[in-house]
Amino acid sequence: MSGTQAANDASKQKFDNDGQYSRNSILRYEMIFGDNYISTGGPETTDNLTSRLEGFLKPGVRVLDVGSGIGGAAFHLVEKYGARVVGIDLAEEMVAIGIDRAEAAGMSDKVRFILGDVLETQFPEKFDLIWSRDAFMHIPDKARLFETLFGLLAPGGKLIITDYARGKTPGSPEFEDYIKKTHYSVIEPERYGKVLEAAGFTDVVVDDATATFIDILRREEGRLRSERSRFLTAFSEQDLNYLVDRWNMKIGFCEAGDMKWGIYLATRPA
Repeated sequence: MSGTQAANDASKQKFDNDGQYSRNSILRYEMIFGDNYISTGGPETTDNLTSRLEGFLKPGVRVLDVGSGIGGAAFHLVEKYGARVVGIDLAEEMVAIGIDRAEAAGMSDKVRFILGDVLETQFPEKFDLIWSRDAFMHIPDKARLFETLFGLLAPGGKLIITDYARGKTPGSPEFEDYIKKTHYSVIEPERYGKVLEAAGFTDVVVDDATATFIDILRREEGRLRSERSRFLTAFSEQDLNYLVDRWNMKIGFCEAGDMKWGIYLATRPA
């Protein structure tokens, strides 16, 4: 059975966030972020996060990747650290591509992608690590989210995430319109940390990584321009202009103090 068939069988509800996660959109994002990635910084951000888990990532570590996309981080955790990964995503096309990529890489026995909502899905075992990249802005009820994730971790387990955040409430009309159109639910980094603590997590680290985010966005936007010819072999001029404009919009939001990007690390007490 192909990945697409498996995803279709798994759910009749299609989540593509008004086309943001259609197959075409996913593949054009991948061209920016790197092979198998559809989130900020691609493999560079994966290295950033794994460096914060030094000594914790060991062979056999059980990882739940929430909003796993098309598998970039999951494949890296398997290849470099010997992890066993379950990836869960709401987007049908993400899961379909991830399944196909895992099969092609010979990793289907170590990485399993499932279509579903982490708030509603039952898992047969606890996890040592919950990992998520730029996905939780799709979940409005952050308190319920982190209470659920706390319950999915084994004692002593860790959670590490990146996520979009807001710099101020309210933001500019332009930023608030962007949030409305994308259906994102974003809160300030400091508040994020408080919600984690309220869910029972300890050793909560809140890293306002907006400066890193801006640097990554600028370099990604620069690659779009410098690799224009390569991009246009697979996508349209309209696709290119959309992405360049969107990246510059996010840079502008960050520089104006409307938007932030956070990295969060927390532990379930042993």
